[in-house]
Amino acid sequence: MRPVPLTFVVGRAADVFGPVLADAVDSTLRARFPSLALGPGDRWESEPVEFAGWRELARRMPMLSAIEPYQAVFIPADVAAVERLPIPNAADPLQVASLPRLLEALRAFTDAAALPTDDVELMELGAKYLEDDLLISDDLDVQAYVQLMLSAKQAVATRRALWAVA
Repeated sequence: MRPVPLTFVVGRAADVFGPVLADAVDSTLRARFPSLALGPGDRWESEPVEFAGWRELARRMPMLSAIEPYQAVFIPADVAAVERLPIPNAADPLQVASLPRLLEALRAFTDAAALPTDDVELMELGAKYLEDDLLISDDLDVQAYVQLMLSAKQAVATRRALWAVA
């Protein structure tokens, strides 16, 4: 059985979870971050990436190593470290991290890895992996980086949350 891919969604809790859980997540985020103001907009979703790509990228980017890409969100706020917030009626806590810090970490990673940050170059690199069947299993960390960077830039530009979704 092939593992379920991971995608990154820019939007609201209701774009990721069912109504009851989305309301609980929203309430918990508002209680913990009362000044958090998220921008409006339609749901935006990345191309899928393999979980192995996230794990490989997390080995190269310490900020990601503390985050399981399940029930995790990056918000446009200054969150010093990954916070785990219990959500009523949810088995696992919501992992909350800083979107600005994620973007800083991604940019630092690109400097070391000599990867693009420009949207057009990112989309071209992503398309290279999507269109060539021989490359689909190669450089999973780079594939995860491309989708995460595009998503983070979209979230920052629209002042919305970035969710990791399985």
